[in-house]
Amino acid sequence: MKQFIQQRWQAFSRTPFGCLLRLCITRMFHGGGEPGAGELDLGIGVIVIMLAMPGILVSLLMFEKYGSLIRYLRGNPIFDPYTTTMPDEYFFLVLSMVVTGAAALWRWDALFLDRRDYANLVPLPLSLHAIFFANLSAILTLAALFTVVVNAASLVLFPIAVVGSQNSFAVWIRFTLGHAVAVFTASAFSFFAVFALAGILMALLPAALFRRVSHAARFLLAIILLALIASSFTVPYLLTQVSVPTAHKIASFPPVSFLGLARTIWLQGADPFAAKISRAALSAVGVTMLIAFVAYALSFRRSFIRIPEMADVGPLPRLRHSISLLAPLHRTILRNAPQRACYHFVARTLLRSDGHLQILLGFAALGLVLSAETLSSAPSLHSLVNGQTPSAQFLSVPFILAYWVIVGIRFAFELPADLRANWIFRYWLDPGQQDARAIARRVLLLFTLPWLAPAVFFSVLFFWGWTAALLHATILMACTVLLVEVVLIRFRKIPFTCSYPPFQSHSGLIFVGYLFGFLFFTDYLPQMEHWSLLNPWESIWFVPLLGTGLFALRQYRKQMLDMDKHLIFEEPSASTF
Repeated sequence: MKQFIQQRWQAFSRTPFGCLLRLCITRMFHGGGEPGAGELDLGIGVIVIMLAMPGILVSLLMFEKYGSLIRYLRGNPIFDPYTTTMPDEYFFLVLSMVVTGAAALWRWDALFLDRRDYANLVPLPLSLHAIFFANLSAILTLAALFTVVVNAASLVLFPIAVVGSQNSFAVWIRFTLGHAVAVFTASAFSFFAVFALAGILMALLPAALFRRVSHAARFLLAIILLALIASSFTVPYLLTQVSVPTAHKIASFPPVSFLGLARTIWLQGADPFAAKISRAALSAVGVTMLIAFVAYALSFRRSFIRIPEMADVGPLPRLRHSISLLAPLHRTILRNAPQRACYHFVARTLLRSDGHLQILLGFAALGLVLSAETLSSAPSLHSLVNGQTPSAQFLSVPFILAYWVIVGIRFAFELPADLRANWIFRYWLDPGQQDARAIARRVLLLFTLPWLAPAVFFSVLFFWGWTAALLHATILMACTVLLVEVVLIRFRKIPFTCSYPPFQSHSGLIFVGYLFGFLFFTDYLPQMEHWSLLNPWESIWFVPLLGTGLFALRQYRKQMLDMDKHLIFEEPSASTF
């Protein structure tokens, strides 16, 4: 049977439509050919592992929560799996939507054909209908792959963790089936919602405007997806606190309505309310898919035929005559010609390259969602600004924004723009000079403090006066400078001009280090600042703390070998990130 299927697939793949379908599927995994894409070319195996990893990790945690021995030790040996697991089922639904939606956002540009596809396909004896259906089939294949891979681990592990200890095999089958239908439907809804939005924007907007608006749309979608993750900790509790009519209204919308699909199968249709919201969930998926197909059909012919007329434009508009408010600051900080030239190259690449700008916007969206989550943890919005001094939640918001913007830009530094163009830096810059870290430092500081420090100063000034505003702004700037020095401790390349860093065995430790840095920078430092603002003279403790950190970094750099300080353009295999 397997050999027969392979033979049939090989025969189909040799047909013109089969070759075209393989081409469309391949380009969706390896990116398009638009200028400035700057994408990280990952293999299919790596993509599958990345998509499946969240479900695997969360599913493994469920064994500790629902194991029969754990329940017995907690004094709860018997439980109703169809009711007790509803909060966790909602979390898996949200996780499925977020991961699938994020993957669709990542391949946003690859959903539609580009200039390279036009140049390769038009000379061939292919009809426009064949190209249309081949790309549509590739999109459906991508949607199916994302849906299966994202939910494969939870489809097996979560039911085993919940009902694996029960004697009834029918209960396990029913629980698995309900969970599978719910998470697969949620994934499909998330993918086609992103696809529908992309198709609508492409059908309504000119090509140049679409490319610029699409970044704002992806940024807003990223915020929505991250907010969904945050909702998994509040929505199940909220539904138990609101009135019944309000809970019914909330339950009629995704992702809560997808819980009805699981519960309808679990209870075999015995719950009328679950059946009602199940119909609402299926209707939402059907309408989303219909909108996606109609928008794609309307936009495909128009966009494909007009590809030769499209100019190569960046994601942000270029102003021919503009006055920079930071020009005096640039002249002060960027002291010599190499720093000025490299800074403008890095800043413009970061803002004009689709791939690098997407990374920056993704980390910025994460910072905004975490900031909103932090503010929502306060008893009320009035309590945030009603105290004698700023609360710790209020003080932590600029620290969160600064941290994720800096980490996002630092991560983008590792992605090369076009290595064929780095010859001018090789020819011009002296490898023995320490310009690389100075340039990266100025980029990080100028992309963070000029907008964040004034906003922090005036917001605190409005509620708590000059003393608190000056102290808070000063502490934030000093801590940001220290953070920049930490993330650039071993940096020795001009951003975007070096090859991709190789995977290292200690990359997991680096990831854990960034998480620990986030907790320290956004939790402990704001708490210390809150205590010091109660008595402004205690703020003097930040001077030895930050001074010790800078001194330790300086001593560490002095101990580095000379070969580890030289400017590089090819990443050695033993380098660290």
